[in-house]
Amino acid sequence: MPKAVDIEVGEFKKKLDRGEISFLLDMRQEEEFASWRIEGGKPVETINIPQIDFVGEEEKYLSQLPKDREIFLVCAHGGASKYEAELLQSKGYQAFSLAGGMVAWSIYYETSRLAGTPLIQQIYRIAKGCITHVVISNGEAVVIDAVRHIEQIRAILTGQGARLKYVFDTHLQADHISGGRELAQAEACPYLICPADAAGAAYPYQPLIDGDEFTFGACSLTALHTPGHTPGSSSLLMNGKILFSGDTIMETTVGRPDLGGKVEEWAKLLYNTIHNRLKPLSDEILILPTHAASVMERDEDGLVKLSLGEARRTLPHFSLIDQADFVSYVKSTLLVNPDRYQEIRKVNLGLLTPDETHLQELEIGKNLCGMAGKNSESV
Repeated sequence: MPKAVDIEVGEFKKKLDRGEISFLLDMRQEEEFASWRIEGGKPVETINIPQIDFVGEEEKYLSQLPKDREIFLVCAHGGASKYEAELLQSKGYQAFSLAGGMVAWSIYYETSRLAGTPLIQQIYRIAKGCITHVVISNGEAVVIDAVRHIEQIRAILTGQGARLKYVFDTHLQADHISGGRELAQAEACPYLICPADAAGAAYPYQPLIDGDEFTFGACSLTALHTPGHTPGSSSLLMNGKILFSGDTIMETTVGRPDLGGKVEEWAKLLYNTIHNRLKPLSDEILILPTHAASVMERDEDGLVKLSLGEARRTLPHFSLIDQADFVSYVKSTLLVNPDRYQEIRKVNLGLLTPDETHLQELEIGKNLCGMAGKNSESV
C-alpha cells in the first residue's frame, strides 16, 4: 500500500534539522525558485523542475530523481506536489509532498529562549528570517517587532501569565506586515514607533522618542534613535546590557538605507549611527536583531545574536571611517529593492488594507532589508 504522501510543515522541519531530508524537488517557476527556496542547517540537494514542464512529461525527468533516497516535492500551495508525489510512488519512488507548499513554509515559526533572566523568547520566522522578541519580567511583558501572525506571541503571554505593557516597532517594516498594532489593540496596551517613520500614518500611536525610558517588571528599556535603515529606526537598550537593534545591526550586515528612495541621505544617517550614536556603548553589549539572512545564523540554541564587539570586528561598516567611503561602499552593496516593499510600507502605515490572500502574496520570499553581508548573503 502506498505511503501517505503529505508531510506537515512541522514534521518536515524536524526531519530537515535531523538531516533526514537530502533531496528536494521544487516545482515552482524558475524566477520564484531563484528568489527564495527552502534551506536547512545543512546543504540539501535541490533541483527545480517547473510544474508546467513536469506535469504530464514525468518520464523525461525520472533519470534526475533518485530511487535510493526519499524525494520531497514542493510547489506553491501543495496541490501539484501531492499529485506528483502520488504518481512517483506508483512508479516505485519514495516521494512525499510538503503539505501547504511554500505558503505553509512561509508562515512557519520556531521559538527559542535566551538563557538567564528576564525571560527572553525569540520567535523566528524560518522562511523570511523575521524575528520577534518577547521579554517577560515579574509578570509584565514587552514585545519588540511583532510579526503579523500574533497567535504564538499571545500564547507565550498566556502561558507565562504575563500582562503585556508595551508593544514596540523599531522601525517601519518594509518586508513584512507588522502585527504590532493588532497585538497592542488585542492586549489593550500602547503601541510605540518613532514619529519619523510613522509620518502620515492612518492610526494613533505613542511616539517613541530618543532617550525615553520604559519599565516593566524589574527591567528598564531606553530608546536610542539609530537612524539609517529608516529615518526613524530606533534600538532599545535593556538594563544597559542587551540591545534590541531592529535592522540597524544584524549578524552579517546592517540595514540598507535605500528602501525609502533616499540612499545618499539615509546612508549618511547610518554612518552617524554606526560611528557616533553607538560609539559610547560597550563591546560586551549583546545584540538581538530583528532580521537574519539565513537559518545558518542561528546558533545551537536556535538564537540569532552577537555582541557589539563582534559586530565592530567583523562588519566592514565599522571600519569605514571616512563618510564618503562609507556611502560609496553602501551603494556598492545594495540589493534589488522589490516593488512590493513600497506597498508593504503603506500597509504598515494603515493606508492600505489588503485581504488575506494579498497579504500572503506581499510577504512571500526572504526579507531583503539588509545589504550584502560579510558572507555574501542577503537579508
